[in-house]
Amino acid sequence: MRYALLVLLALSAFSLGAVAFEDNGIADLYARGLRGDKQAVVDCIAALEARLAREPNDQLARVYLGSAWTLRSRDLSIGFAKLSALRKGITLMDEAAAGAPDDCRVLLQRAVTNEAFPAILGRRQIARTEFDELVALVEKEPARLGPFDRQLLYLNAGLAAERAGETQRAIELWQHGLTIKGDPHLTSEIRQALAGP
Repeated sequence: MRYALLVLLALSAFSLGAVAFEDNGIADLYARGLRGDKQAVVDCIAALEARLAREPNDQLARVYLGSAWTLRSRDLSIGFAKLSALRKGITLMDEAAAGAPDDCRVLLQRAVTNEAFPAILGRRQIARTEFDELVALVEKEPARLGPFDRQLLYLNAGLAAERAGETQRAIELWQHGLTIKGDPHLTSEIRQALAGP
């Protein structure tokens, strides 16, 4: 439960930081959707689809659209529509990652969303690999992500390592995340993760 709460809080914080890439309206819709506002999810999907109609190569918008479709799936009753929305979301996120394989923000958003999925979907290993690759990249070139996103990366990479039973690796990642002057909320989340259950 603590893990799920931390991921949700991190996702909420992430949405406010990274989605504000150009459009605070989309950022607000996405953040509200993460908190459970079903209409905000629908409106966010519409806004991101409109953005992609204008700018079809905007892979950051595409990965957020994919993530928003997974939120739509969360909100639907069990059935074909739920599965269809989930598949659409995963496909869009994978297309975004393939279209921007060097864009760390795109890869981070996909990894954070994949890690939040139930294990039965088999996406957590993709997330774990992506977190490890992003950590290696950012340790060589910190400027690939801003301070907020780097701190978010270390929080979530640590959570993924903890989930995999690699407690020492998780602690190392979280301790590194504390050295980044990113966001007070994320700093607090990392401290809570380090403190344990």
